[in-house]
Amino acid sequence: MSRISAATLVALGLALPSLEGTPAAAASFDCGRTRTPDERAVCATPALSALDSEMGALWYAYSRFPLLMGASGARRDDAQAFLTARGACGADAACLARLYEARIATLKEQVASAIGNLARQADADAPPAPPAPQPVIDRIAAFGRQCRELGGTLKGNAAPETMTGDLDRDGRPDYVLNSANLRCEGAATAFCANDGCTVAIALSSAGYAPLDLRGANPTLAQEGDATTLALWVDRFACDGAKPGDACWSTWRWDGSALKASLAVHPQ
Repeated sequence: MSRISAATLVALGLALPSLEGTPAAAASFDCGRTRTPDERAVCATPALSALDSEMGALWYAYSRFPLLMGASGARRDDAQAFLTARGACGADAACLARLYEARIATLKEQVASAIGNLARQADADAPPAPPAPQPVIDRIAAFGRQCRELGGTLKGNAAPETMTGDLDRDGRPDYVLNSANLRCEGAATAFCANDGCTVAIALSSAGYAPLDLRGANPTLAQEGDATTLALWVDRFACDGAKPGDACWSTWRWDGSALKASLAVHPQ
């Protein structure tokens, strides 16, 4: 089942307020202006005040979820029904405690249901990922074939780490396949060695025919309106690199092809 993170709820303004450190005063009304026996009992009883604070936090969160018109009306009716029932309890602390506990349990279920509905809606609204072009699929399959031809067995991940970006600036996705996450048991150097791992670039403008590079930590970055690929490479590729220095190649589109520039990053 899909889950929405706390960060997503915060972004939507739906996160539950923290209940830590809540003072012993009712959160849903002003204790300085109590008028009825039930309100006075809640304000005067720490346990009831704590229940009221918890219920108020849950209600605040639940009230922020978008609901259909009929459900929104039912939500308001439920809240009014609770206030009516609380008034009927009067100053009876046991009656009030049972009522609050039942209301809190109901609100928890309603919040959980609303989160689930929101997650399902988000999944339904998300556009499906486009299928990878056949040459990219073939190159992914070739990693497994390469392992088998060397007498090994591919363990764990069956596909390389895949990134997409518009490297050749034609408005279509290009693919970067990083084999560093693949493990070929029985042929440890099938994909990686001292000079890094196989990193394949498949450009849409080249019909997605893969270009194999050697390196590590491929990273796509934006430079203005252009996407670039940075790749750690063997330090001997960089003139003047000293032991311990890192050598990075940065691949940029020059209008007709990807071209690499090298730079030493001193330790």
